[in-house]
Amino acid sequence: MSDYYNQLKTVFSILQTKLDGDYEIRPDNVYQEGNHECQALIGSLVDKIVLPGSRIIGSENIRDLYERSRQGESCLLLVEHYSNFDYPVIFRFLENDPLLGQDVARSLIPIQGMKLSDEEWVTSAFTHSYATIVIYPSRSIDNVKDPDKKAEIRKVSTPINHAAMRELTDRKYHGQMILVFPSGTRYRPWDPESKKGVREIFTYLKSFENILFLGINGNIMKPHQSDDMNADIKAIEEDLIILTASPVIKGKEFRKEVIAKTPEGEDSKQFVVDQVMAELDRIHRNTEKIREKELAG
Repeated sequence: MSDYYNQLKTVFSILQTKLDGDYEIRPDNVYQEGNHECQALIGSLVDKIVLPGSRIIGSENIRDLYERSRQGESCLLLVEHYSNFDYPVIFRFLENDPLLGQDVARSLIPIQGMKLSDEEWVTSAFTHSYATIVIYPSRSIDNVKDPDKKAEIRKVSTPINHAAMRELTDRKYHGQMILVFPSGTRYRPWDPESKKGVREIFTYLKSFENILFLGINGNIMKPHQSDDMNADIKAIEEDLIILTASPVIKGKEFRKEVIAKTPEGEDSKQFVVDQVMAELDRIHRNTEKIREKELAG
């Protein structure tokens, strides 16, 4: 177990003393405000763990998306997901990038599943440090087989998700960029389904003017095979992290072009989502060649 684990525990203890907000997820509380002091603490830890050479490729594309959002256009980042530490890394890299900085980082609002806000998880302290909109994930509902239990869950989830979409609609037109992980969960190599895009991403593509794909190569907090998120933090380790931002595209045009290519008999909505994941995978594979060469050097 690395010394970074002990540093992480120390940061976690400090965060617990500084986070005193209302984190109960209700329809009137789906937007959770962040804590700038906590963000700085986590960011300093990220700086220590990532290897020299870690960076953003295509930061000018993120700047382009940000400028569009400031002009009142709706802007969406579709991002790979490998770790519960992905968002703190993204936030810190934006803060540190000379073309972006703190204002751009703070304009991000990630859509987050309720599980990460659950106080049972150590990761909740890190989650509460950043502004976010919380939803009840469809995966959590779909995995319930008992129809009565599913109906009870929907009584809770539906008002929360409707409120989250209203909050998202308001903020996306007021200078804030929405960040979504299309897989809805971090990728776990032993579970291929964890890399499949969730169907709801089609709806996001319909409702945003501008789209940017963001690849993540490298991982400082790999998932634990037990699927216990509290165990993830024990494997925290140094790595070379490269974020790769695509040029901004128009969501409507992307959706229209992909729908036209849908094979006969396939669900066009899921096909579009699958192409989102394929584009992220393409970005990832291209950047991994660069990353492996730099690690070898």
